[in-house]
Amino acid sequence: MRKTPGVILSLIVASILLAGCTKYADKTQMQQMSDMKNEIATLQQQIQTANQQKADLQKQVAAKQEEIKKLQSNEQAVQQRMQAQQDTTKSN
Repeated sequence: MRKTPGVILSLIVASILLAGCTKYADKTQMQQMSDMKNEIATLQQQIQTANQQKADLQKQVAAKQEEIKKLQSNEQAVQQRMQAQQDTTKSN
């Protein structure tokens, strides 16, 4: 009688181990995996392209901001000269 629980336990463990094992992937699964790998590669390329475009746009924004600063500086200088000229005209 004591051997019966051990045998039953061994059969249960063996059946769990056998049921848990999977066989190799079939052709359909392999094709799906290959398709997914290709899709991942395509998406990674798109990400890389988008990051490059983002970097280019950031450079353009920085250049435009620098240009705006220069124009604002020139505008202030012109306004100061105009104000100085108006002050000298009023005093004459």
